[in-house]
Amino acid sequence: MKSGFFALTTRIARPLAAAAALTLATAANAAYPDKSVRLVVGFAPGGSDISGRIVAQKLSQLWGQSIVVDNKPGAAGNIGADLVARAAPDGYTLLLAVNSYTINTTVYRNLSWDLQRDFVPIARYGTSPMVVVVNEKLPVRTLPELVAHAKANPGKLNYGSAGQGTAPHLVVEQFLQQTGTSMAHIPYKGSAPSVTAVLADEVQVAFGAQSAFESFIKAGKLRTLAVTTEQRSQALPDVPTVREAMNIDFDADIWYGLLAPANTPPAIVQKISDDLRKVLADPETQTKLREVGVTANFLGSQDMRNLIQRDVAKWREVANRIKLTMD
Repeated sequence: MKSGFFALTTRIARPLAAAAALTLATAANAAYPDKSVRLVVGFAPGGSDISGRIVAQKLSQLWGQSIVVDNKPGAAGNIGADLVARAAPDGYTLLLAVNSYTINTTVYRNLSWDLQRDFVPIARYGTSPMVVVVNEKLPVRTLPELVAHAKANPGKLNYGSAGQGTAPHLVVEQFLQQTGTSMAHIPYKGSAPSVTAVLADEVQVAFGAQSAFESFIKAGKLRTLAVTTEQRSQALPDVPTVREAMNIDFDADIWYGLLAPANTPPAIVQKISDDLRKVLADPETQTKLREVGVTANFLGSQDMRNLIQRDVAKWREVANRIKLTMD
């Protein structure tokens, strides 16, 4: 009798527990967010946070809650990622993710976090080509001219990036390898300082997110030689792709998305993802993103997880080829 009673109790308790969990998840989904949300950006202001602030403002309007964008630059974004990885998994501390993090997880030997273990993808919200820009004092106007100038002046050209091991760094190294060119790498703490450096002629060349360089390109303060994606940028239709200019197989972009700490309730992850999809469907949001060089390009949680896995494998191959490891 006892065993039968316990079996019956178990059969009753399990559905009740499942129903209770579903009720709690639904309640969490309905209540979220009921206070301010913190969006951590692991880079200096003026870079990846430009598009992030647009998205944050739109989500804030939808939720009726403020979203505080908190820049924590340093160590190629690792400081910000570590902060979010250790945050409470309640949806109130999020990470603005760029594909540089898929590189970090392959090249840093002593990371305190793991991209695929310590975070749950929420969604990708946009993509941006990288641009190849030069200081206007440099006597080149095309990408082949830049390569020829670098080969004719060995050791005299520097290129800037958003940091050691970031996507711009590895993309330039891939370009240099494919074109047999050499330039010295000067890493900065984010896109904005690298933009300042090329404007000031501290470095002569930079590859970086179009969104970070957009205003200076429009103002004619930087000369744009190419975009790194397979297709030309809608915002820069007269600028050729690297593939067109150099006749090489080359395709790279920057993507932007949101990550939450691992174990964040699935209902909250789904709500943020669904609401992000809603704001990206707004023509005004699309226009604002386009104005800073970002195309609204939504991927849900699972698709973003697949994208991260693919990029980790891709950048591991590039990093191994150039023997890049970092502490």
